[in-house]
Amino acid sequence: MSPKFILITLVFIPKIYCKYHAPTNYSYNELSDHTMVTENGVFPYVVAILKKSSYISAGALIDDSWVLTAADALYLLRESIREIRVRLGSINFKKGGTLLPIKFFEIHPYFEDTKPEYDLALVKLPRPVQLNNNLNPIRLQRKIRPVTASHFIVTAWPSPALNREKNSEELQQLRSMEVINRRRILSVAHLHPSDSERCTEEMEGLDINNTETLMCLDPAIGTEPCTRDIGAPVVLNNILWAVISSYKPEDCELDSGPSFATKVAANDISSWIHATVRGHRWSHQQNRIFANDDEDYDENDLDDDDSS
Repeated sequence: MSPKFILITLVFIPKIYCKYHAPTNYSYNELSDHTMVTENGVFPYVVAILKKSSYISAGALIDDSWVLTAADALYLLRESIREIRVRLGSINFKKGGTLLPIKFFEIHPYFEDTKPEYDLALVKLPRPVQLNNNLNPIRLQRKIRPVTASHFIVTAWPSPALNREKNSEELQQLRSMEVINRRRILSVAHLHPSDSERCTEEMEGLDINNTETLMCLDPAIGTEPCTRDIGAPVVLNNILWAVISSYKPEDCELDSGPSFATKVAANDISSWIHATVRGHRWSHQQNRIFANDDEDYDENDLDDDDSS
């Protein structure tokens, strides 16, 4: 490919992506379910969202200044926004990489905390991050496509086990440093799409009419029935398809149901993401929450390119 042809190709790529390093082709299929990640550069887009030093949810770096995650975890922390931190470029949410406060976060205007629909939030970093092999954004899927893949790559930090009655030996094991350290390390799982008819039935049971906004994934074998990898990126071939919702049924102990994931290419989602990241006003009132109420937000700091 000649240099001239490369230049012409880049003209048609949205400016939001031109800042990035070229994505690496990772050997996802070489990883087994619930494998602990051992190298920072394997999933350089995964972000840990914290309240002070406690893990809240995973997220995906989609721009050098923006993180996409689930809304529900942040929705409950609206009054504690100054305590929210993000750690980028590290597989250990306790150390390494880059630890930053946030400037503000914005929840999708259609989100309701009783449903998995539109369970998305965008987190604005206080400054653009320096991209490198361990810290690199992921590209978003741009068009809705049929779910035909056998599995998707889902990355998150393990959630604490549910509070259940345990004998003294089990309690001692849970408190051991080995278990604690394992929970601090990023893990990866292959989650399989749920049966399409069952997925539709689950959504209809929640009075969700726009079924194009969600996809359903079967829980990984051996996981707690009420555990969800909140905010975890759902990835196929280095492209972000969806983000895991925190939603779980009230009777999840009896019937955990699928993990719902919000598709980033759905119309009301894709347009909201791109408008927000570029500093444009979406067609609906935005839920913007600042870390400093006295701080003005300068939309000129964002990319103002309308190309797609």
